[in-house]
Amino acid sequence: MRLLLHLPVLFMAALSVARAASGERAPNFIVILADDLGCGDISLYDGWVRTPRIDRMAREGMMFADFHSNSSVCSPTRAAFHTGRYQQRAGIVDVIVGRDASEKGLPPETPTLAKVLRQAGYATALFGKWHCGHLDESNPTRLGFDEFVGFLNGGADYHRHQAWRNGLKVENVEGYSTDIITERSVNFIRRNRDRPFFLHIGHQAVHNPYQTRADTPETRAADWKQNSVGEVNRSRYRALIEDLDQSVGRVLDTLGELALAENTLVFFWSDNGDVGMAPRPRPYRGTKFSHYEGGHRVPAVAWWPGRIKAGTRSDALMAGFDLFPTLVEIAGSGAKAPPNLDGISVRGHWLAGEPLPARDLFFGYEPKLGTAMRRGDWKMILKDGEAQLYNLREDLKETRDLALEKPEITAAMRRAIEEFKRTVTPGS
Repeated sequence: MRLLLHLPVLFMAALSVARAASGERAPNFIVILADDLGCGDISLYDGWVRTPRIDRMAREGMMFADFHSNSSVCSPTRAAFHTGRYQQRAGIVDVIVGRDASEKGLPPETPTLAKVLRQAGYATALFGKWHCGHLDESNPTRLGFDEFVGFLNGGADYHRHQAWRNGLKVENVEGYSTDIITERSVNFIRRNRDRPFFLHIGHQAVHNPYQTRADTPETRAADWKQNSVGEVNRSRYRALIEDLDQSVGRVLDTLGELALAENTLVFFWSDNGDVGMAPRPRPYRGTKFSHYEGGHRVPAVAWWPGRIKAGTRSDALMAGFDLFPTLVEIAGSGAKAPPNLDGISVRGHWLAGEPLPARDLFFGYEPKLGTAMRRGDWKMILKDGEAQLYNLREDLKETRDLALEKPEITAAMRRAIEEFKRTVTPGS
């Protein structure tokens, strides 16, 4: 396995030489990360809210039916994405709430995707949500991003931004969150149209509080429960999704206007499953804060006109930490990526339909939820020594526990989880 991890580096070095000889510019990358958006919410997955711009991405690119966040909550998923490694190695297994200095987040010396791409000559920026540390040492500008305008917490008011940051500086950024994030992103694309860039758009939508543009501090009812899930906020939640979808459209339109679309890979996904706001049955069991599929199987689309075949669907098993090795390999920059990534490059799958190797995938959220594991169609959840086993090909809703009926599979996966917990620890 370690030998295989060096192959992308060799490939990148060769591709870098070829690009330099031809004068070809390295591709741009835009990663759009929604917050608390589940597959059952958007029309691309037969959900209840029309999202025509995200649908357009799928018509012109590749949609994923078995893509996962590395956790069913925000901070661990983001840590895995930025580092390309299991979040347990960074010691981030739960939401960073920032109540005390002990929650330090990602250390500044951490190798990150943004650092690798910046070393390769990319302009880098993050606009929106960070949630990988509240201290200055864990600020995005210390972890590879040239620019950062956004917030450090898990959730925030959509209208009041007194605690936002512009780099390290606390700055009250005026406007509505989705609009601020979109405008900053579009401006960054325009300013960097003549050089390679990596733009991470960390949307606040659709995380609570459920506030639309009309729900200003002056117009909110005193007894309005802004975080409640149910009928009172369902229309607001829909509006947040529609705003998010329009933001995606603005980004795609800007790339088209600047003739950058064919040299820009855009990836859209969510940091965990939904919160159960849908007014009709959802496709999976469980929601955010759950090891069932509804907690971590998320919507995902890759768009790169002329490079990713239009209208394709992937049923391959992938996760957020695969983006790091994939984008670095596609960049072909020659910059040396860390040799110990847990994610794998799926470049060949995206661009040429190559099958992915079989692998185990783990979703740890200890001690609250225990550990979940995928091995092909088999899914295990192990908590406090008690195992649940499901065959997702036959039972996607995870309704029939087969742990007692399949003792050999149960024992083998239990051993794999215990080994995972033993070896994937902070600092490993």
